[in-house]
Order: sequence, then C-alpha cells, then structure tokens
Amino acid sequence: MRKANMRIDLGELRKLRRISKQCADNKKTQEYVRDVCYKIRAMLIDYAHFTNIPKNKVLEKYLGHHASPKHYNTGQIPTRYVNEAIENGNMRERLMLIVNFCMSGRSVILWAVKNKKHKYIKSCYRCYRCYRCYHKRTSLPSRITAYNVPILRPPLRPPLRRPRVKKVRKYLINIKDVYPKISARELLYIREQEQEQGIVRGMVRGGAKYVIKNNILPWISGLQYWVVNEKNPYIKLMRHYKQMVVSGPSGNTDLILSILRLFDNFNIDLAIFACVSHLCNAPHHSPCEILLAAIPYREGGGNSESSESHECHDWTIEEDAFKYVKRKLKVYRK
Repeated sequence: MRKANMRIDLGELRKLRRISKQCADNKKTQEYVRDVCYKIRAMLIDYAHFTNIPKNKVLEKYLGHHASPKHYNTGQIPTRYVNEAIENGNMRERLMLIVNFCMSGRSVILWAVKNKKHKYIKSCYRCYRCYRCYHKRTSLPSRITAYNVPILRPPLRPPLRRPRVKKVRKYLINIKDVYPKISARELLYIREQEQEQGIVRGMVRGGAKYVIKNNILPWISGLQYWVVNEKNPYIKLMRHYKQMVVSGPSGNTDLILSILRLFDNFNIDLAIFACVSHLCNAPHHSPCEILLAAIPYREGGGNSESSESHECHDWTIEEDAFKYVKRKLKVYRK
C-alpha cells in the first residue's frame, strides 16, 4: 500500500472543511438531525417503560459515549449531558449520539419493529428479519470495513485500507478548524477522558476551566488513522475520475444511514448533508466516499418540497462530488 493520503494538502483540507461548514449551516439539515434525535429519545423512553428501567439509565446506555469504541471521540460528550445535547447540541454532538445508538441499539430496534411501534420507525417483517440475523451483536453492522466494501457483489478485494503506523503532524486537528465551534460539553468530555487516563500534558488550567494546549485536540481523524490501498478497485475508480480520496468509502455513512432510513422522515439528501457535515471537517472522509456509501440507500429519499428532491440519490462517480453536494444544497437553501 502506498501512502496516498499523504497527497492531501492544506488547500484540499480547507476545501473539505468549507463543504462541511456549508452542510452544517443548512437549517433543514439541522432540523432533520434534531428531529431524528427526538424520535430516538422517544423510542428509548418507551423502551425504558416497557423494560422497567429508569429512563436516564436507558438514554445513557444507548446514547452515551460508552456505546462506541474509544477512537470514536469526535463530538462525544459526558453521558449526563445526553438530554441537553439533544435539545441544544450542535450538529456534531447530535450525530455522535446517533452513531452511539448505531453501536448499541440493535435490541431496541428489534423491540420496536417486533412490537409495531409505527410512531417511531417504518415497521416491516423484512426489516425485522434483517436485524434479527445479527442476534449476537449489540450494534448495527456496517457493510463497509477496512477489508470489505460490498456495494457490489461479490465483495471486492484487495483490502481497502490499513491503520497508519505513524501520526502525520499536519493532520492533527486544530481547535480553530473545528466547525461547528466546539462546545463546553465536548471540552468537558476531553478533560474527563484525559484525567481518566492520567494524561495531563494535553491540557492546562485556565482559570475556572480547562483549555486545549497548543490548540491541538486529541481527536483522531480518518485521514490521520487510515492509509488507503491504491490497488483496491474503489480507490482506483476514485482516482480515475479525479475524486478526492481521504480514507475510502465511508463505513460511518453506511452506519448512520442504516439508522436514519428506519424513520418515517428519512430524506436521502438531508442525510447526506448530515454525513458531509460530520465526516468532512476532521476530516474522516471526502464527499465522494460518503456518496459511494450512500448508493444502497438511493431508493425513497424524496422530500415533497420540490420536484427535484423527489428523485432518488442520483449521483454517479463521473460527477464531481463537491459540485453535486453544492448543487443539492441549493434545493434546500430556504
């Protein structure tokens, strides 16, 4: 594998962060993500009543940071602030709650589908069978991993990516580059994690609060973590059509969309904007890598506000992914 990610320069990083900001600032996307969080919370509260477990414990279990691996740290907050983030959190915090639910909520989804909780999700027997087959898991499985991208059948080889051995200094995440602006809850989570691990070098005392030393966050981006395999067919395809490569087709996008699709307000365009907002700032992925992962979700993503939005996710690899996202954003500008 060649270190193709090293080709990402500062100009391309700025380009990624601009498109992320444009999606994060879109009001309809903000409302969409907020409404999904409301639906998940309502479902969890109903599940708490059904199981006779205190609702706060249920919310913390399925939405808290303990549900995800340690390296899923972008946008995490202390579990006691879950409700506060649902009500007033930024896009990154709310999407991280959704990711945490992806990582832990399989049993709740099974319960909701089996008991026909139509007010929360679009219930169908096919959906129930699909999730039941992962009975030994707590998380929803992403179909995209470092070793498997089964958008096409059979899955293509060789592997998509491998972990980077050494950190690249220019890929460290500066707090000044983070958008939306990092919240007090996110800073508190960072402080508590540093204290829990006995690490004090990353933070200094600043009056009544802690501040980040040298403005460098402990978050690990996909660009920092992964090295793509230039021999993988998807990487070759992206190179051929001059699409930006960060870390290959996005497993997190597949994971997030698998949850968003369950609800009756699913909109493929807004879902893609949410993923671009969440994954292109650090960055973890490029817009092309997000759009590739969204291909299986093309059906039924329309919104009644315009004739164009009734179309399914209509992107193809030949179209520049940045231009596609910007074109779609214009439909939802007002």
